[in-house]
Amino acid sequence: MDALPKNKNYIMPDYFVDDLPQSLHDFLHKNDLNYRQSLTPIPLFDPQKTSVWTCEQKKIFASIFYHLRGHFINFVWFIANFASNELTKKIILENIHEELGIGSRFSHEMLFERFAKECDVDIHDEIINETHYVPFAKNFNKAHLQWLSEHDEEERIAAFAAYERLDNLDYPYLLQMADSINLSSPAKTFFKVHAYVTHFDSTLELIQPIWEKTPHKIIRAFHFIYTHQLQMWCNLSQQLFTLATAPTAHDHI
Repeated sequence: MDALPKNKNYIMPDYFVDDLPQSLHDFLHKNDLNYRQSLTPIPLFDPQKTSVWTCEQKKIFASIFYHLRGHFINFVWFIANFASNELTKKIILENIHEELGIGSRFSHEMLFERFAKECDVDIHDEIINETHYVPFAKNFNKAHLQWLSEHDEEERIAAFAAYERLDNLDYPYLLQMADSINLSSPAKTFFKVHAYVTHFDSTLELIQPIWEKTPHKIIRAFHFIYTHQLQMWCNLSQQLFTLATAPTAHDHI
């Protein structure tokens, strides 16, 4: 995995027992604040920079981003299948229920397809051929599963909660990015939906008892999920902005 940029803003705090936040609410607040501060320096989340993206950059973003979010089903499938807690399984099924768009017109996958088409991306090709499933994206998804396999059920539940919480942190920034690249309102629906989802709320009843008993499990899981996500955004940003500086055939004439 590539190193994070050498900038103190990218470093997530790793709380230890002797510096334990007073409550789960306090921990979440501090962690979220640090995470938001860490997102700010990443060029991907600078609308002035993304507003001048080329069509190729938009296409590559949509193609790679599909794989960075489209494999989430493997993450929750792992947790649900190896969970002994019926409530965990129920909450994950409710999450999938919403993802499929039951009770509404469109699944989240169809909303993403609408966005991708506007960027000239065929997600069916990505599903079948994984044309833009680049190495760092594969490593991102594989590392999630690897971490789950190496930790106990309570830590896996905490990781699930952390991942769900990231929607409300990441997608307001992604929505700004979507605005900056002049997507149509229908194409931005995918980002709007995820900016306001409330999936995390349902996980609170799972993680509060864990916090009260073994808070370090919550801290360790959130630390992994948040820092792993930040690394992914840095890698994606670097790949996209490298396109802007890559020499073209015309440059060599």
